[in-house]
Amino acid sequence: MKRPSKQSRSRIFSLAFIALTFVFVVVFIFKTGDLKQIAQAFRSINPYWFAGAVACFAVQAFFEGWSLSLFFRFYGFRVKLWHGIRVGLLGMYYGSITPSAAGAQPMQVFSLKKRGVPPAIASSVLAVKFFCWQLSFMLAGTVLWIMHGSLVYETIGSTGIWLLVVGYLINFLMVGAVIMLSISRNLVRAIIIFFVKLANKLRYVKDVAATSSRWDAALNEFHSSVEMVTRHPLQFLVVFLMSLIESIALQSVVYFVYRGFGLNEHSYLTILTIQFLLYIVASSTPLPGDSGAQEGGFYFFFSRFFPESTIFAALILWRSITFYLQIICGFTAAMIDQALGSRRVRRIRRVEKDAAEQGNAESPSRAENQADDPARRGMEAGPGPAPNA
Repeated sequence: MKRPSKQSRSRIFSLAFIALTFVFVVVFIFKTGDLKQIAQAFRSINPYWFAGAVACFAVQAFFEGWSLSLFFRFYGFRVKLWHGIRVGLLGMYYGSITPSAAGAQPMQVFSLKKRGVPPAIASSVLAVKFFCWQLSFMLAGTVLWIMHGSLVYETIGSTGIWLLVVGYLINFLMVGAVIMLSISRNLVRAIIIFFVKLANKLRYVKDVAATSSRWDAALNEFHSSVEMVTRHPLQFLVVFLMSLIESIALQSVVYFVYRGFGLNEHSYLTILTIQFLLYIVASSTPLPGDSGAQEGGFYFFFSRFFPESTIFAALILWRSITFYLQIICGFTAAMIDQALGSRRVRRIRRVEKDAAEQGNAESPSRAENQADDPARRGMEAGPGPAPNA
């Protein structure tokens, strides 16, 4: 029997971890909470507020796709809005089932490559988009924390403050890496080489030269994206603002759930502040979908906002929309993307076969280019106008 690849084993492990976390949370809820109260809470949810919570996810998915589509147009590639949304959902799906969301960008690059976008361009755009997302929720969380400092301390106490500090440090490392790269590329290369040699001494890396070369190639791609930001600040600002809308939409789900249970004691900004800070803390953990950290953090951060009779039902509804709905929609997008990719391969083979039957002397690569030509085949992506200056 053929042994599963390392990538497949990692994905199976992540899915198993998510499933075990879900089972653990359900068992914890049933052991700790009153089942009759939980059932009554589910029955009492206002369907209009619940629909609003689902709409928040829809807004996030839409702006994720729109910002990607727009960003690729800045680079000179026409990526339709629908394909941008599909690529965004792909990122949500693979980001949810892999540790530290490591599988999101590679699968997005692969999907975009099938639509005619070069991997180097796709990687650069996705790198900047990730930076915009990271910066958006960090800045929003910081501003809200400053506005509601006393409330935050009363809600989470000194223990929660320390968790926040750790979460900020880890997330700012990612933002700081981009800033450092824009200041000194050689310094970043020296740091990478140092850690590669250290890993070699610890026997985690066998070939120092090959590993350093791969990291250097990735560094070059990432640096090109940073240069694009400095050359086109207005384009960066547009994508950043769209990422900010995404971030606010995602963190607003909990407020709609809160109001859905007939609760109105606390304002929207109050609930949003606590949710942003919870996200900063939980996103610093290297777990698939932040599983465990999000659920435990929700109970810790929101126990004073939801009464005991509704907090477990609120946790389930909130997590279902912000996590499990992402997995379901992302998986659907992955299946659609795979089906469209298979149809494209069949179309290329049909073009090659027709060319061969007609005695066409064109090479297979030329036939493939014909099949990929958006003007001839109505594909979803392809070279567009020259990049904006």
